[in-house]
Amino acid sequence: MIRAASPRRGPKWARAVLTIAAVAVLAVLGYFASAGSAGPLGPADTTTATSSTTDSSSTGSTSTDTSTTSTTTATATTTAPSTTTTTTTTTSTAPAGPEGQIKLAGGKTSIPISSVALPARLIVDGVRFSPSLVASRGQPLSIRVHISDTRGFVVRGALVFVRSTPLVTSTPLEQATDQAGYVTLTALPKQTFPLKRGYHVQFFVRARKEGESLLAGVSGRRLAQVATAR
Repeated sequence: MIRAASPRRGPKWARAVLTIAAVAVLAVLGYFASAGSAGPLGPADTTTATSSTTDSSSTGSTSTDTSTTSTTTATATTTAPSTTTTTTTTTSTAPAGPEGQIKLAGGKTSIPISSVALPARLIVDGVRFSPSLVASRGQPLSIRVHISDTRGFVVRGALVFVRSTPLVTSTPLEQATDQAGYVTLTALPKQTFPLKRGYHVQFFVRARKEGESLLAGVSGRRLAQVATAR
């Protein structure tokens, strides 16, 4: 039997090299086939795309910066230093009690007769005669009267009336008290004025508010007496 002659095979390493080369060729062909007719991107195309992307990013960044600046300008507030001013208000409080009060040097308070109204009343709290012992009918008799009210205020402008009882002196005209509540009236003894040791002549003293009844209102009364001698 005659066998056909078989081709001579090379060494194994040669076959391996050829196999690797064939695989490489197929890979290159497949790459170009997938790129299509446009072909693979070149270096110029890559640079252009990168530049375009960078410009777009830069444009977006500029737009954002502009928007932020506008918002900041609209909401910016200038704060001026504040000044706090403290104002001290002094309030004068009128003293409690009747109107028209005047503080006297002795510590008492004087009020006008207009500030005396019921239930307050006038008080004849002092009567002093000068001379305190009448020994002559030819000498005038001075009668000093002081008026206050039931609340303890000194009363100015109260009308004071004095007359002897029985009627043995002249009757002075009604007069008003001064700021300190005093008034001085003068009476002249008549010939019927008794001059006896240990004897006294009485006087009726009344204080009233002008315009009120002589028998009512805030008026006050009392009796006072002066000693006589021969």
